[in-house]
Amino acid sequence: MPKKKGPVTLVFTSPEWLPGSLTGEIAKGFTEWSQKRLGYPVTVKMDLNPWGTYHDRLATVFAAKGSDFDLLISDSQFVGEFAEGGHIIKLNDWIKEHQGKDINMFDFPPRLVKYFCTYPVWDFDEGKFAAGDLQMDKVNYWGLPHEADVMGLVWRADLFRHPDERAAFKAKYGYDLPQTYDDWLNWVTWIHFKDFAEFFTRKAGEKLAGQVLAEDFYGCTTWNAKYDSSAYQFHAYLWDMGGDIWSGPPEFKATGYINSELAVEAAEWYASLRPFEPPGSESYWFDEADTAMAQGRVAMSINAVGFIGPIWDHSKSKVADVAECTVWPGMVRDHGPYADGKYYKITQLVGQPMCVSSYSKYKEEALAFFIYWFEDEQQWKWSDGGGGVAALHILNTDRFVKAAPWNRAVKDTIGIQKDFWNVPVYNELMLTEGETLNLIYAGGVSDVKAALDSLAARHDEIIKGWAAASPYAKAAGYTG
Repeated sequence: MPKKKGPVTLVFTSPEWLPGSLTGEIAKGFTEWSQKRLGYPVTVKMDLNPWGTYHDRLATVFAAKGSDFDLLISDSQFVGEFAEGGHIIKLNDWIKEHQGKDINMFDFPPRLVKYFCTYPVWDFDEGKFAAGDLQMDKVNYWGLPHEADVMGLVWRADLFRHPDERAAFKAKYGYDLPQTYDDWLNWVTWIHFKDFAEFFTRKAGEKLAGQVLAEDFYGCTTWNAKYDSSAYQFHAYLWDMGGDIWSGPPEFKATGYINSELAVEAAEWYASLRPFEPPGSESYWFDEADTAMAQGRVAMSINAVGFIGPIWDHSKSKVADVAECTVWPGMVRDHGPYADGKYYKITQLVGQPMCVSSYSKYKEEALAFFIYWFEDEQQWKWSDGGGGVAALHILNTDRFVKAAPWNRAVKDTIGIQKDFWNVPVYNELMLTEGETLNLIYAGGVSDVKAALDSLAARHDEIIKGWAAASPYAKAAGYTG
């Protein structure tokens, strides 16, 4: 523990949203804790920034090697950029000292540790970690899990279970609508999702669940805005079918992956959802998805669970009593190069780790905050308050599962997530991918294959610019 230094104030920078404000509330107890454990009080001051400018805020301070903040929330994709830049401290020695005493890394899902905590992620072996090996000789740890968010699917259970709607759906599609959480978990695919979206899309004057509609009703909302959100459903379909968006090491290539036949299929499927979503959906992200569901305008809504709380708030939602949350669909690999007839479910990773700035004057106190944060008292406050808890010993309890409408989906999704590229040029890769997929979704592309070929070529150029200069890429075998 650090030697007595007198009162200290830690600045913790975070996006401005519920997890950020909740962190600040829980951090108030650190002052008393630090007085007892460290011998002097340490206060945590939150520095909350809008999501839209959050990365720029971090990058500007880091470029100046500023000590404006000590602790930071890093989106998972930022970790490679900040690690290669020397802006966050490596945690290997700290983890070695505290593992099994003040923290248990094995209490976190392996895939979450891979994408939240390590860089480069390709050095991390999930199987070895699951078997109890931290792989400290090879793996670099840069962060610890903080907001363990997941993508979920909100559905109008009253519509799916309505006898008339069930009968009409089965007559048209030849199978029954899902009725339970387990249906969504065990057999629903993205192909079925499109069927549901098509079926529930109705015009004003038509009937829905026995009632005449006063306005148009739509089957679903997905995340479609430019940048990363338009990629989420596309990635899930592609990954579920065995495809990928790049090769990873040692080639670090996009061509043959993000423009593969499976990728074209995934992009065309994604674009086929457009007629079943509300007008303007090409710009939909989390707020718009929430609003459409809460206003009773859609039958299904894709969203991160960190944003969906208002749907069950009776003062804000018309569907609070009839909406349920479930897991994302999967896919059966019944065709393509990876066909095996099995059902797969892989979701886009969301959420953030917390890291310590290399330029902090109070690194010891910042690391002590990690110990405080992962004590059970704080973790249950985090969970009960709506934070994205990552600890398996909490996730696997009935108390957690029953605490919120989305918690079972969190439990079942947290271990099956996959992330983007996790390299310093991720932002350029995301921007170009997001623009392309958004244009495909919006109907602005006549030749999807050509659009993805162009995207792959651009990605190869971006990746090569990074890999040629990166010691991490070269260590992984990249030769150009």
